[in-house]
Amino acid sequence: MLRFIYTLVYYLCAPLLCIRWIYKSFKPPQYREPLRERFGFVKKQSKPSIWFHAVSMGEANAAKAIIDRLLQVEPQLNVVVTTTTPTGAKQIIEGLGDKVTHHYSPCDLPGAIKRFTRRVKPKALIIMETELWPNWLHHMEKVHIPVVLANARMSAKSASKYLKIASLSQQMMSTFERILPVGKEDEARFIKLGVSSDKCMVTGNIKFDQAFEQNGRPSFFPPWQEQGYLVWLAASTHKGEDELLLQAHQKVREELPDVKMVLVPRHPERFDEVTKLVTSYGFSFARRSQPEAWQASADVLVGDSMGELMLAYQLCDLAFVAGSLTPIGGHNMIEPASIGKPILSGPYVHNFDEIFHQLELHGGAVTVDSVDAISTMVIQLLKDREQRMEMGQKAKAVVEQSRGALDKTVEALRPFL
Repeated sequence: MLRFIYTLVYYLCAPLLCIRWIYKSFKPPQYREPLRERFGFVKKQSKPSIWFHAVSMGEANAAKAIIDRLLQVEPQLNVVVTTTTPTGAKQIIEGLGDKVTHHYSPCDLPGAIKRFTRRVKPKALIIMETELWPNWLHHMEKVHIPVVLANARMSAKSASKYLKIASLSQQMMSTFERILPVGKEDEARFIKLGVSSDKCMVTGNIKFDQAFEQNGRPSFFPPWQEQGYLVWLAASTHKGEDELLLQAHQKVREELPDVKMVLVPRHPERFDEVTKLVTSYGFSFARRSQPEAWQASADVLVGDSMGELMLAYQLCDLAFVAGSLTPIGGHNMIEPASIGKPILSGPYVHNFDEIFHQLELHGGAVTVDSVDAISTMVIQLLKDREQRMEMGQKAKAVVEQSRGALDKTVEALRPFL
C-alpha cells in the first residue's frame, strides 16, 4: 500500500521533475542531464550486462574501484553504470572511459525502470552504499534480477527513518540477494530493518582501498607556497557552512595575517553564490577556473572546478571536511587521510561515523563545532608543523591499516557475474 501511495505521489511530482531536468539540459555539457535517460530511453545493449548504480562522486569512485578490479579478472564483462549527479558521471566517464557504458539513472517510476531494464538487459544490479528506490527494487524482484548492496552503509539516523515506514522498508530489504555492509554496526541496522543475517557479509569500506587520483594541473592555486604562505582547505561545503568557515578565517588572520584559505563548494551551482559571499566578508579572492587572473595577494581561492579536490588536499597544509557543520552527515575524510593530511570536521558525521571515529581515536582528526573552535584549531596546527605532520601521519596509518575491503567485495560479487 505504501509503495502505491509513493508511486502516486511520484507521478504527481513528475511534471516538476521534468521542468528541473529540462532546465539542466540547457546547462554547460558537463552539468547536463539528458531527459530521455531519466525515463529509461537509453541505448539497447547487444548482450546482458552487469548494472552498477552510484549516486554521486563518492559512490562513483567506489564503483570505479570495483569495476576496474572485475574487468581485470573478467575482461569480457559488459558493464553499465548509472549515476544520479553530473559529478558522479564525470568520475565514471573520465575514470573508465569506453570500458563501460554510462547513463543517468532512470527515475523511480514503473514505466521508466521497466523500459531501462529491457534495454540494458541486466543480469545483476549492484547498488553502491544506500540508494533504495521502491519501484526499482520491486521490478528487479519481479523479473528475478538479483540485487546486491555493496559498500553498504546505514546510519542510526537513516535506520530510524526507515523504521517509521517499516512495511515498505521490509519489502525493499527482502529484495536484496546480498548486502555487503562496511561495518558491524551497519550490519546490525540492516538486520533490524528486516534483512536476513545470512544475506549480510561485512566486507569493510572500499574507500580505504581506493587510489585517489590527483586530477588537474600541478598547481591548484596562486603561487602561495612558493612565497611561504600556509594554506588551509574547507572542502565540499554546503549552504550555511561557508559563512561559519569565512568567519573562522577572519579570526585565523587576526592571529596569522598571511594565512590563505581554499573554499570548495560541494555543488557547482553554488560557485557564484560563494564567490559573492567571500567578498561580503571583505576578502580578496581568486577562482580556480581563472588562473590567468590569479594574484598571490588573494586571501581566498574559490575552488570552482570539478574532479580536482584531491589535488587541493595534496597542496594544502590541513583540511576541514565539510557537510559536517550542518546535519548533512559529512563527506569522505579518507581522501585527505590517505595522503597524510590532518583533518578537522564538524560534529555531524553520521554518514562516515565509523571512519571518523577511527581517525579521531587514533589522533588523525579533531571535531570542531563552532567558529571559535575551528579558528583555534587551525591556528594551533598552522603554528606547529610537527603536530601537523604527526596528526597527518596518524590519519594515513588508519587508512593503511583498514585496507582489504575491495578484495572481499569483488569475491562476494563474482557469483552474480
